[in-house]
Amino acid sequence: MKPVDCHCHLDFEQYKDDREKVVERARDNLEFVINAGSNLKHNGKALELQAKYEGFVYANLGLHPTYTEDFDQLEEIKKKIRDEDPIAIGEIGLDHHHVEDDAIRERQEEVFRGMLQLAEELEKPIVVHTRDAEKKSVEIIEEYDIENVMLHCFNGKPDLAKRAAKNGWKIGVTTQVLYSARVQNIVEKLSLESILLETDSPFLYRGERNEPANVKESVEKISEIKDLEETEVHERTTSSAKKFFGLEG
Repeated sequence: MKPVDCHCHLDFEQYKDDREKVVERARDNLEFVINAGSNLKHNGKALELQAKYEGFVYANLGLHPTYTEDFDQLEEIKKKIRDEDPIAIGEIGLDHHHVEDDAIRERQEEVFRGMLQLAEELEKPIVVHTRDAEKKSVEIIEEYDIENVMLHCFNGKPDLAKRAAKNGWKIGVTTQVLYSARVQNIVEKLSLESILLETDSPFLYRGERNEPANVKESVEKISEIKDLEETEVHERTTSSAKKFFGLEG
């Protein structure tokens, strides 16, 4: 069993010149990767990658909270989710870092709630973006009956991470763990069963372009923080990921 990358964006233009090689490196190092959608266009590209790399790249479909100009795509994206039956709904959520206007934040929450209602209805896992809105995101999700929740790229307070873990949710730990004291502190305070590994590629790699294969470096760092063997870290987190996304067996 190898590690997995539970959240990346291989469809983004940063990979237009060498996407095949990036996927090859990922295949050499990882069990599978999850490519997150963000609007109609990127959802379509995620589905294309899923078809091209069947059994290795899996697509989530969603509407990213910073893609405010695309919020009118909500109903069309919901229909696409119903038609395509992705393994999870994402990337969805709240972002109060890039979105400061109160009226747009209200619309952002409406879109988020629309996706949560769909996830509840379809009994789908969700992958949630919560930048500078972690507490509010958690409070809103708790209003819904959704079993499998991944708080992607979580940078909130450790106590909030523990609250989410108590709910049975997963905390997405990106390659930020290599250099962020905040993320390292979260890892220290959580059980390994509450952690899913991700890169958020092409972002979050010390200013360089990230890629899924770099998950292996996160495994090394987490094993150091938790004083565990690397094999135990990646086997337990991969098992959790397979269960979360329904990819067991």
